[in-house]
Amino acid sequence: MFLGISKELWVALCVTLLACMGLSLPYPVLTPLFIDAPVSSLNSYAGFSGETLLTTLLAIYPLGIFIGSSFIGALSDRFGRRKVLANTLIICFLGYLVSAYALYIGDYLLLLISRFLTGITEGNISIARAIALDIGQASAKSTSATESSPDETDLRTKAQMSSDKVRAVSLINSSVFVGWLLGPLIGGVLGQFEPYYAMFAAAFASLFCVVLVKLVLGETALRTPNEHMSVWKAAFKENSLRLLSEPWLRRLFYMYFIYTLAMNLFYEFYPIWLVDKQGFGSLGIGLTTTNMTIFMTLTSVFLVTIIQRRFGLTSPMVASMLCMSLFLFVTPFTESYVTNIVFSLAGMSIAIFNGMLPVFISDAQPEKGNGAAMGLLTTTFCIANVFAAILGGVLLQLDSIWPLFLASALYFTAMLLLKVWFIKPEQQAATIK
Repeated sequence: MFLGISKELWVALCVTLLACMGLSLPYPVLTPLFIDAPVSSLNSYAGFSGETLLTTLLAIYPLGIFIGSSFIGALSDRFGRRKVLANTLIICFLGYLVSAYALYIGDYLLLLISRFLTGITEGNISIARAIALDIGQASAKSTSATESSPDETDLRTKAQMSSDKVRAVSLINSSVFVGWLLGPLIGGVLGQFEPYYAMFAAAFASLFCVVLVKLVLGETALRTPNEHMSVWKAAFKENSLRLLSEPWLRRLFYMYFIYTLAMNLFYEFYPIWLVDKQGFGSLGIGLTTTNMTIFMTLTSVFLVTIIQRRFGLTSPMVASMLCMSLFLFVTPFTESYVTNIVFSLAGMSIAIFNGMLPVFISDAQPEKGNGAAMGLLTTTFCIANVFAAILGGVLLQLDSIWPLFLASALYFTAMLLLKVWFIKPEQQAATIK
């Protein structure tokens, strides 16, 4: 235990940080190889344009994440977090090595295949979030075990469990934010020497994660691992998408899809608005993004748990979505430092919601495996990412402010669905009791 964080959670934090760095690290490396670059076997494959080849290369990776996240989290429920996480990291390590080799020899098809396979294994971010929920739940049970009254124990256990899970999930989210911030910076530096250096760095980051998992991480899944089923059969029968057959989780999917559609519209198109309306260059966009990420990280580390203890789970979730709707509605009317203030507040709101939602799901559906549920969130995010790119691209033909306005309306819609589908039924049930 260091700084009040268990060794298992430290491993999950390191794995998440390094995985997200590895995920975002190649992006600044690939673009210069295909756009305004000398003709090569990479950017002229099969006679396609560099723009088409780059777009395909960038799209194949989240497609892999979409596929992987639909079953990797669920596999960890059945076969154990430690085993599935270690194996996916090994495959990820090999995928990055093959990508580095493909860049070295200039083989586009090999690079495309390796990025797809690596993307599938990056679905293991759902395991890291499941580990955080497992640790929070186990920690609360152990601290409440000495209470004398059963009723008092149950109440305190539930409250402590939610608080511990929120803290653990928020720390995981902070690692995600920092990884996404550091990855492109490191990739940009390494890419100045040789493009495949960035892939090698990502590969050895994955290898280091494997060592951490093997040497330090114990099994955290609250279920006993059950291996009386093949991996392929388990991936088909117990994948996260099968959760949609249940009404509560199906409504959650719809609500979260609208929420992540709004979030992806914001993330993907605010840089275009900054360039179009405020004349920002790459440095200005980078500083704005860095500023927002810093506020997201600080909120995750220091504020989310405090807010949950004071206001619970659902009220902050509603408030954060309402704030995001308002912030994005006013953003087109801001400029200069006011824009940065609004974006900082938006980052705080995103961190609050992302810290609360996994715990809300875990508390409401305790019989479900945390891995499968977290996999459903990642899968939903990937689907929304595709739709956001299409919708935003259409709206961009009108004006760069319209993706932001649509994101504002979608955040408000998601908030209403959260209240009508989840909060109001809970309040009615509590009143009857």
